[in-house]
Amino acid sequence: MSKNGRARLACLTFPHLALVLAWRAHPELQGEPVLVGGNGPGGRQVLLAASPPALVLGVRPGQDWRRAEILCPLAVRLQADLAALAGLRRTARLALAGCSPLVEWSDDTSAYVDLTGTDPRRQQEGPRAASCGRVLQEALGVPLSVGVGPSRFSAWAAAQRAEPGRVRLVPEGKAAEFLATWPVSALPIPPETVERLVQFGLRTCGDCASITMVDLQRQFGSDGILLYRLCLGLDSARIDPWHEPPPCGVRRVLAGGVDDAESLRFGAAELARGLAWELSQQGRAAGRIRLILRGEEEESRPPAHLDPRIWWSEVAPPIPMATADELLGPLLSLFGRARLSTAVMVVELEALDLVVPPASQVSLWQGRAADREVIQLAVNRLHDRFGRGLVWRVEVRPGHPGDVPEERLIWRSR
Repeated sequence: MSKNGRARLACLTFPHLALVLAWRAHPELQGEPVLVGGNGPGGRQVLLAASPPALVLGVRPGQDWRRAEILCPLAVRLQADLAALAGLRRTARLALAGCSPLVEWSDDTSAYVDLTGTDPRRQQEGPRAASCGRVLQEALGVPLSVGVGPSRFSAWAAAQRAEPGRVRLVPEGKAAEFLATWPVSALPIPPETVERLVQFGLRTCGDCASITMVDLQRQFGSDGILLYRLCLGLDSARIDPWHEPPPCGVRRVLAGGVDDAESLRFGAAELARGLAWELSQQGRAAGRIRLILRGEEEESRPPAHLDPRIWWSEVAPPIPMATADELLGPLLSLFGRARLSTAVMVVELEALDLVVPPASQVSLWQGRAADREVIQLAVNRLHDRFGRGLVWRVEVRPGHPGDVPEERLIWRSR
């Protein structure tokens, strides 16, 4: 989000995932005309993806497969592996989810990331957008373009003008100037509307922006209003985020709405213990944690961009966190930042940047980072020297969430 509180979206554009998989399987085809087919509506064969040399010849995704073959007869023809495609799509989504909890996978050629919230690693939107691009580029293995703007269309247009591997920013308050030379033929409006605009001599967004919204509405109805907003970069910035539980996290649904951030702090200790337990099960520590506060349980319709029913922020301490005590302090600082505009119904705490925890006494107790053979040899030597009754092992009592050592810990002889 910008300093004045306005929306800022990042749009990432990349080759179709089906084409990415084709290049992975056949690296020699990069730079060659390639057609990748799949099943479309009604089970008919359609073109899912095409390489740039094939697109130059007039083929377009969604075309009938036979027509694509006629337009590009010399192209290499492949069939999409739908299972592999779904796996790569999920990998890419999870990679972006590490950048923000508000990610919309628009299709298999683009994605949107909401730049609201607080990233402790990068405060400026340019580095944050570049970080998202690098994360997704590593997941896909191909260069991609990133655009940042105040709306979906302006961000997408910026991505179209960005070179692969680059970020293009639409300056704040300059969306209309940025889009002034954009052709109306590339706007997401009906073809008949585009044809009428060209007949009127309106060929660019700048031409249309010089006409009042009332006049455009009079000529084109609701399409005229959409046209006016697109040309000024005022179209919707709302996105429908894709959401999947992270590899390590806890989620709590409250019995009733809580509209006071201070009251939510009373549940911080329980959240920290829950996340510490999840981390111990995986033998990992969190380099970064993310707190998400949702206004209501929404299983069927995820929260949209700038929806007041969601707030999130992150913190990244210098040392990875593995225990409840280590998690509690940073978590309380996140609750202290919370700005609630509605009652909170769902609290989520996610562990990100998972690493092997440092070798500490607690790690040895829980058997996570220890070299068991080395420890066993040391215990055997102590047994031989002092007897078996003098060497004990401390364990955490299963299912006991208390903090009192006498109640929480168990001592066993070895």
